[in-house]
Amino acid sequence: MHFQYLPYLWLLLVSAAITVPLAIYAWRHRAVTGALPFAILMFLAAVWALANGLEMAGTDLPTKLFWANVQYLFYVAIPVAWLALALQICGRGEWLTRRNLTLLTIEPLITVMLAWTDGLHGLVRRNIHLDTAGSFPVIAKTFGPWFWVHAAYTYLLLAITLLLLTNALRHAPPLYQRQRLTLLLGAVLPLLWNLLYNLGLSPIPRHDIAPAVLSFSGLIVAWGLFRFRLFDIMPIARAHVVEGMEHGVIVLDGQDRVVDLNAAARHTLGQEIAGRFIGQAAADAFATWPELAELVADPTVTCFELSIGASVADPGTERTISFRIFPLTDSRQRPLGRTIILDDITERRVAEANAAQQQQALAILEERQRLARELHDSLGQVLGFVNIQAQAVQALLERDRPDQAHEHLGRLVDTARAAQSDVREYIAVTRANVAAGAGLLAALEMLLQRFSRSSGIEVELTLTGNVEALIFSPAVEVQLLRIVQEALTNVRKHASAHRVQLIVVARGDHAEITVEDDGCGFDPVALAGRDDGHFGLEIMAERVEAVGGCLQIESIPGQGTRVAVQIPPATVDRLSGKSEEA
Repeated sequence: MHFQYLPYLWLLLVSAAITVPLAIYAWRHRAVTGALPFAILMFLAAVWALANGLEMAGTDLPTKLFWANVQYLFYVAIPVAWLALALQICGRGEWLTRRNLTLLTIEPLITVMLAWTDGLHGLVRRNIHLDTAGSFPVIAKTFGPWFWVHAAYTYLLLAITLLLLTNALRHAPPLYQRQRLTLLLGAVLPLLWNLLYNLGLSPIPRHDIAPAVLSFSGLIVAWGLFRFRLFDIMPIARAHVVEGMEHGVIVLDGQDRVVDLNAAARHTLGQEIAGRFIGQAAADAFATWPELAELVADPTVTCFELSIGASVADPGTERTISFRIFPLTDSRQRPLGRTIILDDITERRVAEANAAQQQQALAILEERQRLARELHDSLGQVLGFVNIQAQAVQALLERDRPDQAHEHLGRLVDTARAAQSDVREYIAVTRANVAAGAGLLAALEMLLQRFSRSSGIEVELTLTGNVEALIFSPAVEVQLLRIVQEALTNVRKHASAHRVQLIVVARGDHAEITVEDDGCGFDPVALAGRDDGHFGLEIMAERVEAVGGCLQIESIPGQGTRVAVQIPPATVDRLSGKSEEA
């Protein structure tokens, strides 16, 4: 082989120097939609440019023919690579099956074989000789019939590519128009050069420098790559994102970068802020809301609610936003990214809060009416007893029996004290009911504090599990408070205890409230045969039944008593405002 130096070689060397780095960069990011066919396209262009330069520098016909045939190994596949790139970018990547790619490469493979065996049949080139009329020798030939078949096939693939890109540009939202335009220009430029060359308008009419032109197309696409993040911001789920949707939608790609968001999402997050999200990693895009960034970064989280303040469209007003995260896959179930659905539920939460307050007020009113009835019955019995005892004292004094009268007066004092304690407990429960509007735990703490001050018994509140997350309806909160109050009343009246422990347990799907004391205890079997309402067990059982729970009482004489109330999962779920839709 013999070669000579030509100034035109620098153009091809520069072309290869441009396309090789682009191929390497795209290959490193081949997981991104469109990057793999672009890497292959740039690799083909680089090798084609080098082989083209060697053909140009060759001085004899065998050298030039050899490198001309080498070029066939690479440039025949370039139209297929362009088409694959366009299909992926236009959201038609599912068409690139192994079967379809095999069919697309049949014609290029036949062309390569015919080019290397051209001396036997002349289907690609005929009348081959060396033309030395210009500044450097070139191959002169007459094209054979298969060349025109290959040309028609090449133009067909390029025409389909341009049609896809043009259609994608026409229907692209404003966010993606510049990206699609850069890719369309990159595809048109080699085609225009080819037309100029065939029409004899090329600045180098005796030699086709299409590889150099293709490198400039790569530069245009690369400009879109770095300036508009062409491959980083692919509309992988635009079909799922409708601008007219009521809910906000944010789309993340496979590398957790924001690639799209609709009008509702821009309104929720703020137009100016949301406009800077495109192309950023989710952690950077949501840096204003660290909790949101942390939750989005966790692949196990699928739904959550957050309160977002001054960064939303209505500054100064805190908004409650519901977030739901769904995976995105292609037709082969390969992961493409994730979709985040935003729903501004501020008004719903305000309405729920107002409804809860109304339910709370109604529950408290009903409980006060029940307490009033119980207090009326209790005071009626006490006053009847006081009346009888007072009459007995008066009769004993008239009969000059002061010792017996003193004994009856002592009973009156004990009864009055007990009645006073009962009234205080009723008042404490009523006040605790009011505190229940701030949550069950706050009401229980208030009830325990008042019990400890009035009885002198040490109390302890123990919380196990995520108790703060338990939310009950106002009616259930009131019933639970009254159950605890009945248990504490039993401790004060009958247990002779020094210490009481109130345990609240959250077990994920149900709750349990337990009152334990270190008092004298009793025999539950012996007590079961009595029907006098002793210890208020009947009242507690009725209240537990009202909330759909289960009551357990364990007591051993001399070893204290344990009263436990279990709230079933259905009750907790229903009362915490959860729904199937959520």
